[in-house]
Amino acid sequence: MQSITAQKKIDAIVDNVNKKGIIAETMIKELKELREMAQLEKDPLIVKTLRLVYSYIEDAGSFDLNLLEEDEIEEIEDLEEETKAIGEEEAEEEEEESYDFSKVEDFEEKRENFLYFLGLIKESENEYNRKELKKLRSYLWEAIHG
Repeated sequence: MQSITAQKKIDAIVDNVNKKGIIAETMIKELKELREMAQLEKDPLIVKTLRLVYSYIEDAGSFDLNLLEEDEIEEIEDLEEETKAIGEEEAEEEEEESYDFSKVEDFEEKRENFLYFLGLIKESENEYNRKELKKLRSYLWEAIHG
């Protein structure tokens, strides 16, 4: 997200999570407000991903997705290399694949993964972050809508 207001909002959410942890009701409210800012920035990837994340939190009662799992990071790096090697058309098809994120139970791991997600949103103009957000969006869409 690019606006100063959105950047400050993300920083405030990070501070809140670091102080109080992930309180579902609070995070849902905060993510909805952040989504409104993304709508003003006209970034459909961020708008939809934020909606899916707070819908997931509403359903699951928590953000328990492991975005930091080493295998997932290696898959992203492999995807980046493959994307460079193949044409744009094939790269777009690759992004539409189905992904499966493991779940975390530990409070600290949940916090770290949620903060990582917020970092992806904050630096969403980075092409690699966008790829990760697309992957998360696809997974959440499937998880919520089957």
